[in-house]
Amino acid sequence: MFVVKRLGRNGMWNAVSLIDENGSFRGEAKFETQKQAEDYLEVYMQRMKKRLKASQNGEPQVKVFDDSTPEQAPAEPVEPQKPKKKLKKKKKPRK
Repeated sequence: MFVVKRLGRNGMWNAVSLIDENGSFRGEAKFETQKQAEDYLEVYMQRMKKRLKASQNGEPQVKVFDDSTPEQAPAEPVEPQKPKKKLKKKKKPRK
């Protein structure tokens, strides 16, 4: 079983949605052959061209994985998100 996956912000690879020609959601993008998965990857890349951000080295963050092998690690380390600033509580005026 071959799965088309996308690298998320958290550094985990998640299966992309399988969308047919009518635009209907058909579950996860899982295929019997690698050729079918690679064909769908091309279609997916064309549809999502504006939304997908390439990594710093120019590689797309969407790949075909063989689901029968263990999960692969991301190609590059994901930069940690900046911590959010804490809001200061307003002091109550004295009476």
